Formats: sequence, C-alpha cells, structure tokens
Amino acid sequence: MDRRMFLAGGAAAGATAALATAGLWTARPAHAAAIGSGWSEVGGGYKVHQPPNMTRHTVDSTGLHRFWLYDTDPSTFPGQDSGPRSELRFLDEYTSGSAQFECDMKITSGAHNVCVQQVFGGATSATAFMALAMNTDSINRYGTTPIHSPVYDRWIRLNVVHDAGAGKVYVYVNGQLKNTSNDHGDNTHYFKCGIYGRAGMSPYSEVYIKNIHLYRKSGGASPSPTPTSTATSSPSPTPSPTPTSTSTQAPAWAPGVAYRVGDRVTYAGLLYSCLQAHTSQTTWEPPNTPALWQRV
Repeated sequence: MDRRMFLAGGAAAGATAALATAGLWTARPAHAAAIGSGWSEVGGGYKVHQPPNMTRHTVDSTGLHRFWLYDTDPSTFPGQDSGPRSELRFLDEYTSGSAQFECDMKITSGAHNVCVQQVFGGATSATAFMALAMNTDSINRYGTTPIHSPVYDRWIRLNVVHDAGAGKVYVYVNGQLKNTSNDHGDNTHYFKCGIYGRAGMSPYSEVYIKNIHLYRKSGGASPSPTPTSTATSSPSPTPSPTPTSTSTQAPAWAPGVAYRVGDRVTYAGLLYSCLQAHTSQTTWEPPNTPALWQRV
C-alpha cells in the first residue's frame, strides 16, 4: 500500500552532536509521487546531526527544514568525519531491494563543497552516493560529476533511487533522470540530507528542504527512459505525457499573466493546474513553485 505521507518534526536546540528527533508522519500532499511504480512509502524517525552544543537546524510545523553551517563550526564527530554537519540521518535502514528518497530542496547562493544528500553504506566506501552543492551553481556527484544546474535560490525536486540488488543509483531532478552510477557494494544503507561540510567548504552554507518522502520495494528499480531535450519525464507511475498531448489542453505558461485557481497551463511539455491565484513572473515557473502549481 502506498501510504501518502510527508515527514515533519520539531527539533529543539542541540546540546549534543547527535540529537535524536522523532519524525511525525501526517497527510502527504497529493501532488508528490515516487519515480516509477510498485513503491510503498515508509516512515520512521531520524536523528539531527549538528556541531557539538550548537543549533544549526530548525523545522517548522509545515515540515520545512532549514540547515546552515559556518566553515568555522567544529566537527560534529571529531576524528570521524571531515567537518561540521547539519543534517538528518534517517533511521529506516535497508540491505536489499530498492529504496527511494524524495524531497524539494533549495540551496542558497554561494554554498560550495557541501554534501546536501547522500546514500550511506558501501563495501569500498563509506557512502554509496553523495550529491554536493558546488559554486558552479550545480549539484555534483562527489563534487566532480555534474548532475544538475542551476540550483541556487530555487526549488528543485530531487529523487534519489538506490537499487541495492543491482548496485545502481539513479538521480532525478524535476522528474528527469540526470545521473546513473554504481554504488560501492553491499552494506547497511540509509539516507541523509542537509549539509555535511567538506574540506574547502564555503564560509557559510544554507539549505532548505521540505516534502521529504522515503519509499521501499523488494525488487529492482529500472530507471525511467532518459528524457529528451524537449520533454520532461513524469515522476508519476503513469506514462509521461508528451508535449503534443498537453499542448492541446492548455496554453503555455508565461510570465506576467494573472492566473486563477484551477487555471491550467503547459510547461516543458507537462500539464499543471494553478493552486493559488497570482500574477506569474520569471523564476516562478511551475516546476519551481509547488505552492502555486500542481502537476496534473
């Protein structure tokens, strides 16, 4: 059963390096969906990792998490890591099958050489996958292989799918398959997100994350077909609509238009419905503003 839920929770000021926080699971927004089919949403708690005796994470009643770090902050686990952390460590571990992490993420301009999402666990490395924010206005796999740009000061939808049986990690941004890589072997795995400081990190880093969902299934997780330059593959279990089919249903989104609740538009070949009345403007494109637009 696909339990449609999202992760929210409160965290008090951190007095220790690893502050345990119970995640609260409540009704999930209808527009959120896993990449592919056959997934079941899983719930559980998480731990907040922060520098010792410091607060570098907050979360509000809507489930919006804010993470921030200074490069002068002390190491969260002295002698065990490369620098300070302000991150969530999810407690739902797995050793087989497939797992998927989903969230909406906004990385503040200037964040550099900090890990914003990872799949922990490997035989030849501590992690199976790491996504780093870089000063190239991008997120990169382990800082070297570009995944997606631009990312600064805008919301992106991030889905990381780990097929532990096949040893593959698939990364989707805004529903598009952006990167496929090998993991680093069998081990106990779990997801993390937030900010994990690396050597040479920016003086100040800040990341916002919301609409967090975790999914599992026992089988493999073959990637969706690689999208073309003119269409975006759909994150829903149903086949992706094509630009031809959606363009006949609604006009294309444009800036400077007064949209009303229920209005429909197309953007990058996909159909969206207006959730809140507003006058559109550049940077408020439907994929970047889930509060204003919902995929149909």
